[in-house]
Amino acid sequence: MNTENIKNSRKKIAIISYGNCANLGDRIGQSILLGMIPYDCSVDFLYLPPFWNKKNDNYIYDLVIIGTGHSVFYKTLNDISFTKFLDNQNNIIGVFGLQYHDLLDKNVFNNFTKKFAHIFVRNKKDLVFFNDKNIISHSGDILTSYFPLTNWTIDSKINIKPSIIDNLQDGLSIVKKIQSYRVVESTRLHPLLAGLQSCDEFIFHEQTEMGNNIKSNKFSNMLYDIFNKDFKPGVQYKVDKDLVLKYRKFVFDNLLIIQDKIKEFL
Repeated sequence: MNTENIKNSRKKIAIISYGNCANLGDRIGQSILLGMIPYDCSVDFLYLPPFWNKKNDNYIYDLVIIGTGHSVFYKTLNDISFTKFLDNQNNIIGVFGLQYHDLLDKNVFNNFTKKFAHIFVRNKKDLVFFNDKNIISHSGDILTSYFPLTNWTIDSKINIKPSIIDNLQDGLSIVKKIQSYRVVESTRLHPLLAGLQSCDEFIFHEQTEMGNNIKSNKFSNMLYDIFNKDFKPGVQYKVDKDLVLKYRKFVFDNLLIIQDKIKEFL
C-alpha cells in the first residue's frame, strides 16, 4: 500500500470545542481527549460557534466529538451552519456540561442532542435536561485527570480572579502555582477544581457574565458532584479529601469508558 492509500484509509476525527479560548479548562481539555484517540487516526481541531468556520461545513468525519469537558454555551446551539454540519456526520459523541440553565431553550437543546450517539454529561444536575436517557451517562469532570493529587506548601490563600484567562503560561505551571496554597478562592471553575486536589479550604464565587441575576451554576453543579451537597458562594469551606479521592476514582474510571466509546465508532 503506498503512502497516499494509507493516508486515505485513516479514520478521520474532529474534536470540536472552545479550545481556542484562554480559559484553563478550554486549553487543557483538548489534550485529554487527544490522549484517547488511537495512534493511526487523523484528527482535526475545530471550534464551536460563535467560532465556527464555514469552510468546515462540508467536511465529513468518521467520528465527531463535541466538547472536551467544558460547558456548552446556549448560543452555540443556534448556529444553522454548524447544525447542518452535524446532520451530515457519521457518528457524534459529546463530552460536556451545561451552564446558564435558565437561558437554555429546551426544544432547541433537545433537537441538538438527537444528533448524538452518546453524551458523557459532566454533572449530575445536568442530566435532567436530557430527554433521551438512553444516550447519556454521568462522567464527572474529565479535567480532574489533568490535576495531580498533591499537598499545599504555602500556608496562605490564593485569590483567582477572572483575569487568570490572560495568563498565557502553560497549563501545568498555572496548576502548580494554584496547588501550592492552603486556601484557594476562585471565580473560575477549573482553577478551583485544580485547587481541590491539594488545598485544605476553598471559597468560590459563581460566574455571572450574563448579569448578576443569572447564575452559571457551574460551581454549584461541580461541588455537588464531588461532595453530594450544596454550597453557598463567598463562604470558606473545609475540603473533604476522602470525597475528593472518591470523585477522582469515579472520573478516572469513566475516562476508560469514554476511550472505549471512541474506539467503538472507529
